[in-house]
Amino acid sequence: MYSLNGVSLGGLGFIAGKQDNSNLALSGFLDFPSRVGKTGHEWANEKGIEPYVEASEIFFGGRSLKLTGYITGIDRDHCENKRLRLIDLFDSFTTLVPLVSKWGTNNVLIDGPVISEFRSNQLLKIDIPFREPSPILNGAMPVASGAEFGIDGISFAALGGYQVGLSGDRRNRTAPKEAKFTAYGKEGFAITQTVAEELTLKLYIKQANYTLFRSRMAGLYALFKAPGIRNLTANNDKLRSFYVKDGFTVTNLRSRPTSFTGMVEVRLTQTGMNGTMTELVDSLGSMITDDNNNQIMVRT
Repeated sequence: MYSLNGVSLGGLGFIAGKQDNSNLALSGFLDFPSRVGKTGHEWANEKGIEPYVEASEIFFGGRSLKLTGYITGIDRDHCENKRLRLIDLFDSFTTLVPLVSKWGTNNVLIDGPVISEFRSNQLLKIDIPFREPSPILNGAMPVASGAEFGIDGISFAALGGYQVGLSGDRRNRTAPKEAKFTAYGKEGFAITQTVAEELTLKLYIKQANYTLFRSRMAGLYALFKAPGIRNLTANNDKLRSFYVKDGFTVTNLRSRPTSFTGMVEVRLTQTGMNGTMTELVDSLGSMITDDNNNQIMVRT
């Protein structure tokens, strides 16, 4: 089921296991990576953050994967010999290699120690960490329908599931920004504005199969990597304007005969542009967008 650089891991004695809170052996392969480079600027005399969200300012890093499985044998020496065959394969890599499974293809390198632990004299557990430096983040933008609850008018259902959590600085006054100056003989101080508010949005995604689930993930990639800021409307909460600089994780993955499910946890950085927002439309009632096809909203 899993191969590296065209070599079947099963042929070397590797048996796929399960990640914690998942029935898959592989994790991290659907995560949305964090941005790299400078993603915003905090001015001491202004609340929150100035987001950098122009198309020319948006770049992404890689993502980390982990493959968990087992090696079985008649005794410890037999297991150890199989483990060394795997290590020899890993040592032969001189560039990125394709990790191929039923979940897709990821071009990876070994990223960190390969951890092995005997669970019995005939069973060796092995964890293989990978790094995918340049993940493919292609996807079609979900269609907005003016939904009451969702992101940019796209309902949570259209994004693939349900909102199950919104935590963080919903009602907090965040800490003041650091005042950087010194004074002779005494402690100096300055009154500064507060840092940006951070929220964690949890979405439970449920689809009939893995193909549909992956399509929903691709839609979220397109939404969160698009230039401009996003607008969140959640039940029992005010409208919030945000951008995503820290990516998101997909955990609790479960593949079943009639469904594929997972939990998306995404960190939202608020831009400070909260309040009542109204769509900007022309005289015919058609939505007006900017050059990047972002919906234009006005505060009222």
